[in-house]
Amino acid sequence: MNIKINFYKVDKNFANTRLDKFIKLKISKIPQSLIEKYIRKKKILVNKKKYKSSYKLKESDFVEIYFKPIIEKKKFVNKTISLKDFEFLKKKIIFECDDYIILNKPHGIPSQGGSKVTKNIIDIFNLGKNKYYMVHRLDSETSGLMVLAKNREYAKKFSNLFKSRLIRKKYYAIINGQIKKNKGQIISKDTFKGKNIFSKTLFKVKSKSEKFTFLDIEILTGRKHQIRRQLFDLGHSIVGDYKYGDKKNNTLLCLCSYCLEFRYKGKLKKYLISMPKFMQEATQKFFYNY
Repeated sequence: MNIKINFYKVDKNFANTRLDKFIKLKISKIPQSLIEKYIRKKKILVNKKKYKSSYKLKESDFVEIYFKPIIEKKKFVNKTISLKDFEFLKKKIIFECDDYIILNKPHGIPSQGGSKVTKNIIDIFNLGKNKYYMVHRLDSETSGLMVLAKNREYAKKFSNLFKSRLIRKKYYAIINGQIKKNKGQIISKDTFKGKNIFSKTLFKVKSKSEKFTFLDIEILTGRKHQIRRQLFDLGHSIVGDYKYGDKKNNTLLCLCSYCLEFRYKGKLKKYLISMPKFMQEATQKFFYNY
């Protein structure tokens, strides 16, 4: 007779999650083949019944397991991250509710980890007692507004909003040279796995000088380095963008995500920030009317 090892009540964070994924995330990172075996032998039950591994769990379902979870090795702790980093970023939160936060990300901190990354936004936030979820990214050099979800339910919802382009994202950028049109649309094409992928960006000139242009930008797609690459291809690198062609201006990247707009629980939410100090100083230096 099976001896029940444990049971788990499914909360809203895991509603609509596959049974096999729930096992791996919540209980034990065992191979898929072992999950299938345990399901066949009724060592994994949902509400006292046998279900396929693809079964989508519902809130308040009970998952019972009759096997001993594999004890995972202690997770690697990034010793370069400290509580000071956490406290510093907490002060950059401009809005918080039960489901998400809006962060004013400083220049120079990557959104997530990588092979050459010692500190990043998501790891720093997850030092605290709450779990945060990355739903989109800003480049390390880019400053400005980001959304972090506070539960799995809204991590899924925000990811879907971004994929469906239902979140409005606007940026300020200072570029080299005078762009010809005062407003317009930039469309570029890339190829990925044999398919054509289009990137779309709207822009409007806020101010011009002899050597620089100040742009208000809205991105309609969300490709990697989209704004930076498109402006570089037009011959107008962003001021401070050493990766994409600006070799003459000794300053930080003059690109700031200043506006996020989306619907939350039926209401339109709009978040705005001022440019970081170094961009404000650049506009005052480069443009007479600022």
